[in-house]
Amino acid sequence: MGRRPPIRYALPMPELDALDRGLARLALRTPTLPPATTTNTLIVGERRLAVIEPATPEPEEQAALDAAVAAKIDAGGELVAIIVTHHHADHVAYADGLRRRFGGRVLAHRATAARVSFAVDGELDDGDVIDLGDRVIEALHTPGHAPGHLVLHERSTGIAYAGDLVAGEGTILIDPEDDGDMGEYLRSLGRVADLGLRALIPAHGPVIDAPDQLLARYIKHRLMREGKLLAALEGGPLPRQELLARVYDDAPRQLWPLADRSLEAHMRKLEGEGRLHRHGGVIRSSTAR
Repeated sequence: MGRRPPIRYALPMPELDALDRGLARLALRTPTLPPATTTNTLIVGERRLAVIEPATPEPEEQAALDAAVAAKIDAGGELVAIIVTHHHADHVAYADGLRRRFGGRVLAHRATAARVSFAVDGELDDGDVIDLGDRVIEALHTPGHAPGHLVLHERSTGIAYAGDLVAGEGTILIDPEDDGDMGEYLRSLGRVADLGLRALIPAHGPVIDAPDQLLARYIKHRLMREGKLLAALEGGPLPRQELLARVYDDAPRQLWPLADRSLEAHMRKLEGEGRLHRHGGVIRSSTAR
């Protein structure tokens, strides 16, 4: 089969943030949670190409990604993999469209494949690798934010693509109503912290060049909330709204609806550990007198 002619676009070529040889980032508009307004889409490799986080539903942003991928292909590359880190809409919206435009196999964890509306060509499990020739990506199953969440790790460069494990702006919501799990999330943070990374590229916000510090801060922050929750219950059982007010007394009230979902994640973790009990809308600590 002959090589197809170069693709021409009326739009200007997008400005690629060249992070490393064979690694580029485009921050493309997506319907994500504030303060983020974009999702980082990554183009990895030089001959064998992978696109990570084909996220944008916006036609103009999709055209910008098309132009960037087409330029790589016209320089001799081939799109072989389209990787989604998890099932949320601001991470997957262009996966099927990009595949139809350029080919390549859509890859995801099986728990993600079960939650998206398009076909997944291949499932990635913990420890699976994607060999791009000039670089190799290892999939790490890091559930918590989502059941099928993956962090994608390059051992040779010390770079990992974090998805929604952490953020370069804002924070990460752990929502039990969307299968989030706080206990698994803390374990996933600890696992990635143990990698000794040079850099983390989150789905939202700038590159994190001190990943150990950020991951330690994320773990400390979640454990601080858990500690406040248990401390609030030491004086006796509380109704949920009062508990929310005490645990998130440092957060603006307009953020309490989101905070309430995180509170639920913490409570489910503590219930599973036998440290908290609920009865009739009242929450109590198992250690409180």
